[in-house]
Amino acid sequence: MKFPATLVNFGAFCKRNHQQLVAGLITFSLSLGLIGLRQIGSFKEAELWVYDSLMRSQLHEPTDRRIVIVEISEADIQRFRWPFSDRLFAKLINQISSAKPAAIGIDKYLDIPVLEGRDELVAAIKNAGNVVNAQFVALVEGRKGVDTAPDLEKISKYGFVNLLTDKGAIVRRASVVGDSGSFAFEIANLYLQNLYHRQLEFNPNTIQFKAGKQIIPRLTANYGAYRKEDDSGYQMLIRYRGRPRSFEHIRAADVIDSLVAPERLRERVVLIGVTAESLKDSYPTPVTTDGEVMYGVEIHANIISQLIGATLDDRRFIQVWSNDLESIWIVAWAIVGGAMAALITHAGKNIGLLATISGGLFGFSYFAFSQALWLPLFPSLLGLISANILVMAYQLAIQQSERKVLMGLFSRHVSKELVDIIWANREQFMQEGRITGQEVYVTVLFTDMRNFSTAAEAQAPGETLNWLNNYLGAIANEVLAHGGMVDKYIGDAVMAVFGVPIPHGNETERTRDAQCAVDAALAIAHKLAAMNDVWTAQGLPPVSTGIGINSGIVIAGSLGSSERLEYSVLGDTVNIAARLESFNKEVDGGPHHILISEETYKRLDNNFQTEFVGKYALKGKTQETGIYRVLDIQKRTNQRSPTNFANK
Repeated sequence: MKFPATLVNFGAFCKRNHQQLVAGLITFSLSLGLIGLRQIGSFKEAELWVYDSLMRSQLHEPTDRRIVIVEISEADIQRFRWPFSDRLFAKLINQISSAKPAAIGIDKYLDIPVLEGRDELVAAIKNAGNVVNAQFVALVEGRKGVDTAPDLEKISKYGFVNLLTDKGAIVRRASVVGDSGSFAFEIANLYLQNLYHRQLEFNPNTIQFKAGKQIIPRLTANYGAYRKEDDSGYQMLIRYRGRPRSFEHIRAADVIDSLVAPERLRERVVLIGVTAESLKDSYPTPVTTDGEVMYGVEIHANIISQLIGATLDDRRFIQVWSNDLESIWIVAWAIVGGAMAALITHAGKNIGLLATISGGLFGFSYFAFSQALWLPLFPSLLGLISANILVMAYQLAIQQSERKVLMGLFSRHVSKELVDIIWANREQFMQEGRITGQEVYVTVLFTDMRNFSTAAEAQAPGETLNWLNNYLGAIANEVLAHGGMVDKYIGDAVMAVFGVPIPHGNETERTRDAQCAVDAALAIAHKLAAMNDVWTAQGLPPVSTGIGINSGIVIAGSLGSSERLEYSVLGDTVNIAARLESFNKEVDGGPHHILISEETYKRLDNNFQTEFVGKYALKGKTQETGIYRVLDIQKRTNQRSPTNFANK
């Protein structure tokens, strides 16, 4: 069945780029998972923790001198008792009012008379003319609110003091308007109207409030990290100006005792509220840590400061991107992480770059927050790191698989130095778990023992195996020491190849391979001669080993099934080397029984003592081959060493 060309080309593309495609699939799947988890609120607490950390790190603004808090402290309660009588409150308001503040906010419920002096309190609030009282709106069914006192309703403004809390009772957001204005909203409006003839504006068409040039961003059910949040009323995030007690505090007792200069209150917002720990009007906030809390009156001061500052100073409200844009942002960082791991295979470099980019993401998010933009840092960072780690793990798994294949093919046949070179250059010849076949120029060396049967008869089977292993091991060690690869063992014969698996393309390298092979052959001969002396002393017959060497083009690659692969070389060059080894039985191979072809001889550069044997048609060949015997090294100063080979 013939497939369409487009399908064939697509299949070929996938085959060529399967690792990149899998890395992309990993990144895409992770991105979908991150977006899905964020949509169900899995990251909410982590993101809010990051939000709190960013808020605490950027409390660099000066104190807002437009607001002062007259605090009812624990010392004031000890002195005057609690609750304060209406008469005492009237005196406190009269003292503040005489200093001509722009607005007075009383963060205490005055819905019912307290002890004596109710008429005096009503008169004080009426005379002041700029008082905002507190009420509590019951948001939960079954809970009772605190309504406006009838005798104060017509002579003062009212605003609800309800504070919205997240998990852990942390106050991060505020409802500035509900069915009526909040305590902070009414005070800010009163201040702006009295001093600047301005106010917070409402656009009924867009259902938006405006502070100066800015629209107050409204917190919705899915806003930033929030998911399925109760967004009743007009809520906004509180941009805290500072830590607890960042606003000026004046003790109520000092005001009552006329110890406060009028200038400290004039044309300012004066908030009256409790800071006594025993009254429990305090909350944790993003800017408090280690059990620290902020009193309710201070939280209201921050909200008032935010509304006034936005109107007069263009101080920005905290904003977020749309959900779609935030999702794109998160996915983009996951793609960056996955792409880094896919393109940078070196783990150390990848981790270093990952740390750098993660720092850049954090720095950018920090800067954005300083501009009142809250970015989804946690899921973005999680996507960046997770995608990078997962793709890197996949790449490492592929590398381990490839390394296992390579080590299985080469670890027993080449030197450790060459194994490292093979691994470093694996992309040149590794594809789909196999080494692709390629034509390479090599030098092939064959050895074969002449009198194995005689030697074996003189030993027990177990001794024969140990003896043969010593013999083969000596040959293999010399091959590896001279930069060659042991291709295979064939009984007592050894086939070695110089010039693989990393192809040597230039003539200098090919010449070096040929000379290293002859060097190795001489080293093998000398080594076996020394071993013969030991065997003779043990009563064993000496062995004679023939060696044949040929240089030329072969096909190199992995052979076998996926379960059992071997790396080998094939071609006429191999056959001639094997015939040369065998030809030692017919002609004099010299003192070391080493015969080489004319192709190999041409690459020796007179570094070896050789003799021309003649031209012969080797077994199975019709064309004659020029044959030389190797006698010894001509110039020992030029002898190539394993170290030199490894360095090249």
